Amino acid sequence: MKTHLTLIKNAKVYAPKSLGVKDVLCAGRQIIAVGDDLSLHGNLPPIETVDAKGMLLFPGLIDQHVHMAGGGGEGGFHYRTPVISLSHITTAAVTTLVGVLGTDGVTRTTRELLATANALDFEGVTTYIYSGAYQVPTRTLTGMPRSDIVLIDKVIGIGEIAISDSRSSHPSEQEIAELASEARVGGLLGGKAGVLHLHVGDDDSKLQILFDVLSRTELPRSVFVPTHLNRNPDLLEDAIRYGLDGGFVDVTSGIRPDEHDHVSVKPSKAIQKLLKSGVNKKHITMSSDSNGSSPIFDDGGNLIAMGIGSIATLWEETRDLIVEEEVPIEDAVAIVTRNVARVLKLGHKGMIRAGLDADMFLTDEEFRIQHVFAKGRMMVENGEPIVFGTFENAGGIPGAPDSKSHSGSKDTKRGRPMLSPDEDDPDDFPDRDERQHHSRRRDYCC
Repeated sequence: MKTHLTLIKNAKVYAPKSLGVKDVLCAGRQIIAVGDDLSLHGNLPPIETVDAKGMLLFPGLIDQHVHMAGGGGEGGFHYRTPVISLSHITTAAVTTLVGVLGTDGVTRTTRELLATANALDFEGVTTYIYSGAYQVPTRTLTGMPRSDIVLIDKVIGIGEIAISDSRSSHPSEQEIAELASEARVGGLLGGKAGVLHLHVGDDDSKLQILFDVLSRTELPRSVFVPTHLNRNPDLLEDAIRYGLDGGFVDVTSGIRPDEHDHVSVKPSKAIQKLLKSGVNKKHITMSSDSNGSSPIFDDGGNLIAMGIGSIATLWEETRDLIVEEEVPIEDAVAIVTRNVARVLKLGHKGMIRAGLDADMFLTDEEFRIQHVFAKGRMMVENGEPIVFGTFENAGGIPGAPDSKSHSGSKDTKRGRPMLSPDEDDPDDFPDRDERQHHSRRRDYCC
């Protein structure tokens, strides 16, 4: 199979550091050159050239907290949120995401999460997962969180474990220390981040259990990644204290004030406050909590409203951080790219540099998403998705409720193309890369 080449011309590159106007050349899934006036000559495969004059080029966003297999369930079975779709991910400029389970560790399983992650990876984005859910003892695949991290490629940590929340198992200091040790040793043995990703709720204890564990053990702060830290002003103040002590702090873009939520701090404002308070800018990250439910409870603990998290909020709040809070572009973009890659030890992600994965997106000067590339493949063009998940827009699939084709009939506009073995090698059946190559400009994933 010939390697697909893409040349992005005359983009103003933020890698996330500003590089000025540059060309970027991608071959297959990798960036192979970033420079001035790049050109190719000779007997080469076709080159897809993108004229990016007047556009800004950023690394693809990394979202470390996505309920990719759905979440929720507070309020009953009808509040179980749906699986995220490929086009929702890519139109939000997210090219790498980490899947989590949440409150529901009963009807949702780590197996289901892993299967969803594998499906999305096959369809065109990069995926990882955490082993676990709110509960302690937590949910695993192999019986031990440590073993999950070591033995299963996509598992890079444990989470989301709930603390300071009425829906948690109210884990003890000892239990959190043990989970952190499991994550750390699993990461060491597996050559991975080995983080403990922590859901932080509204309880008055806030981050106290982390301060206690860190003061009484030799565990490094880099193991702990608490999230939802803009949930209320008091928690944000505790997050500042934690960040000034050298800890990682993760703000949730999907938690922001609205008609039901008058308590949370707008994510872009929360990040600005962290920065102004002196928290190391390299230790600040933001994730979406996409496809998780957003339950609102009254003072009596009764459910009064329910929403669903959107992955689009990640870039929306980054844009507000730049435009409204006037944070330098490269610092704002690093919070959702390079910083996350550093926390999760994803050395091939988070920057635009030769040798790294070709995950990038272009915006206009108003920071509106125009084109998105994941693993070197254009997924969004002129703001519209051009690659869809296998069962997105299911009306075109034979046998689906809205389909005009009966089950068993062939629809040439969707599904995977029927490919034959390589004519020069009868034993060479097409692999995933070949299937994706053949469908590069089609309206389906693979």
